[in-house]
Amino acid sequence: MRTTGPEIKQPDSAFFKLARTGRFEALLKRLDDQFLVEGTGSKVEKRSYYDTFDWRLYRRKLILYRCGSRLILQSTRGRRIASVAGRKRSRYFWWDIPVGELQNQLRDCIDMRALSPVISTLSMVDLFRVMNDERKTVARIGLQQLVRDDGDEHNPLETIVVEEIRGYDTSFRNIVQHCLDLGLRKVGRHSETTRILKRSGRVPGGYGGKFDIGLERTISIGDAVSIICLHLLADMERNLEGIVADIDSEFLHDFRIAVRRTRSLIDLFKKILPATVTGHFENEFKWLGTVTGPVRDIDVYLLTKNDYLNMLPPTLRPGLQLFFDELREKRIEELKRLHSHLRSPRYQSLVEDWRRFLNDKEGRLYNGQLLGSCKTCADAMIVKRCRKYIRSGNAITDASTDEKIHRLRIQGKKFRYLLEFFKSFYDESNMTVIVKQMKMLQNNLGEFNDLSVQLRLLNGRLDLLRGRSLKTIRLAAALGGLITVLDAKKMQVRNQFASTYEQVSSTPIEAMLSDMVWADARSDGADR
Repeated sequence: MRTTGPEIKQPDSAFFKLARTGRFEALLKRLDDQFLVEGTGSKVEKRSYYDTFDWRLYRRKLILYRCGSRLILQSTRGRRIASVAGRKRSRYFWWDIPVGELQNQLRDCIDMRALSPVISTLSMVDLFRVMNDERKTVARIGLQQLVRDDGDEHNPLETIVVEEIRGYDTSFRNIVQHCLDLGLRKVGRHSETTRILKRSGRVPGGYGGKFDIGLERTISIGDAVSIICLHLLADMERNLEGIVADIDSEFLHDFRIAVRRTRSLIDLFKKILPATVTGHFENEFKWLGTVTGPVRDIDVYLLTKNDYLNMLPPTLRPGLQLFFDELREKRIEELKRLHSHLRSPRYQSLVEDWRRFLNDKEGRLYNGQLLGSCKTCADAMIVKRCRKYIRSGNAITDASTDEKIHRLRIQGKKFRYLLEFFKSFYDESNMTVIVKQMKMLQNNLGEFNDLSVQLRLLNGRLDLLRGRSLKTIRLAAALGGLITVLDAKKMQVRNQFASTYEQVSSTPIEAMLSDMVWADARSDGADR
């Protein structure tokens, strides 16, 4: 009977970092006393590694690389998951991959992000087989030298790889012990991948994930504002190149989030920050949010293109395709306009002046009330904003206008930003529960707002249609059909608000926050 599954022990492998010259020759000399060691040649392999800008593959312990004509996805532990032959590209979206397991894996993992080259490597491996007295192969050894494929051969990564042959696990363990006895440092396969990716100059996993800044509980308001805003400014600058190169839509999305968070933090401390300074920067960041809006609005439509097409019967889809063709043309114009704004002296001055203000330890950010405790200030703001948000939520009825719901969404977004800015001050488990409940309601409000914005754009485009050409008729029919479907969906989301809000409000968020804040305040007082 054939044995399958976990009962079969897979051959093991071990990796050793080679930091000193002569160590590999010393290993071969040691093995000669116990085994027959024979060279079997060498091989050269070129690989190009890909990941999204925010490391979505790496965060899931996945690696995608191109070798020859194939794209290969494997785990960081070396297990091959899927591969496919395909045309070489400067970047890949999941829909660029042929239909199959690799496309499915990437779609679930990267969503709308592009896979761009992280680093290309050239590895040269000298291969050896280790044999017993009967000349049966009991293990394989490789000496791998890995360099960047850009002509830079300085400081190659040198690794010894020992591979087990099934049935000879004792010999494998023996060879591994020889390596350890020689002082070679064993590293994991995941560690090797990290070492390779670091050669790109980027920190694997260094960007992306949740907003997370650890602030000391004794930090002053000025220092906290400086640290948070410099972090957000760095996010803006990291995403700028991707916006200009138009790699994928998420560079602009992340850029805008950093701008919104910055505006929110200025607003939080508006009463104690220097008015002349905050007034200027408040206006400039508002301008930046405005000029980046049109491209983002179009991107939202283009990202939902397939969903919109599937909402309509096949006879109306060609007309809607005309609408998306128009959007692509308009996006080209709006992107050029955005690039001019981001290259303008106004933008450069904003970035330079903001950085100078945040870094000036002798400036107006570090005197008066701004020298006070940030945590004490955050305690009061969190409780106050929570109560205001709950009052606004309780006031929403079936008769409430879209504008009132929109204002509640903005309140909730600013409140969530406040919690994220200062979550390191408080109990992590309680904060996780509160943020999770907030996110549930914000998702409902966000979907409602997106549908409202989309309907306004569609109705506006429909109002501009003139003439009786076949193209106009098809476009009008498609827009009208989509407006009908989206309006029904908007009503459905609106009707879900009450149940979603009830579910959130049934969790005593205000009481949890008050207990958490004031318990910490009492604890701080006791410590002092």
